[in-house]
Amino acid sequence: MNLKNIVNHAPAQIKKDFTFRTHEKGSLILHPDEQNDYLFILTTGMAEVYRQSYVGTMFSLYIYHSYSCFGEIEIFNENIKTLGVIAKQKCETIAIHKEKVFEWMKSDFDFNLYIVKQLASKLTLSSDIAAKLSLLTVSDRVLLSIHNHYKMGDLHTLTKQILSSEVCAPIRSLNRSIAQCVSEGLIVYKDKKFHVNSITKLEKHVESYSLS
Repeated sequence: MNLKNIVNHAPAQIKKDFTFRTHEKGSLILHPDEQNDYLFILTTGMAEVYRQSYVGTMFSLYIYHSYSCFGEIEIFNENIKTLGVIAKQKCETIAIHKEKVFEWMKSDFDFNLYIVKQLASKLTLSSDIAAKLSLLTVSDRVLLSIHNHYKMGDLHTLTKQILSSEVCAPIRSLNRSIAQCVSEGLIVYKDKKFHVNSITKLEKHVESYSLS
């Protein structure tokens, strides 16, 4: 059973405690490193989950679409840091306090199974991401960041200053990496704007170290 059906068939005593929220495009649904006691179910829109690596690099981890959820890991372990979640479109969510989540899991096997599968999937992915982050060069991080912005549709807003912050590299080092990527025919940098020269070539290049 998919999450939409599970939500539609939730017990009445659980539904009465649903908190419905609207999030404008560009707003944070969850702030990074905050304490979170809620499971969020995204019912409409698209949201991006991102994390900061140990060197300060920002990476997009997940793209959530309608009837997916986030926040489930933190409600089972308060020592785990919350990841940032930003609305990439106008979003609507259902927020459910962890005590109600636990109650729902006790009474609904399908919901319980869904949550367990989500936990297993995300914990495995997190381990893979941590391993891959340690191997990325500055050029790798530049291309991955540009690829992420291209996928999200906001590449036109990316500046060298923003990219420098995302890949945690000084402008001089960043310039060398950009020049290398340009010479390889993967990207174009013109009039202070980044462009993807060939999305096919770029995706082929980043697929070996993609974090998602």
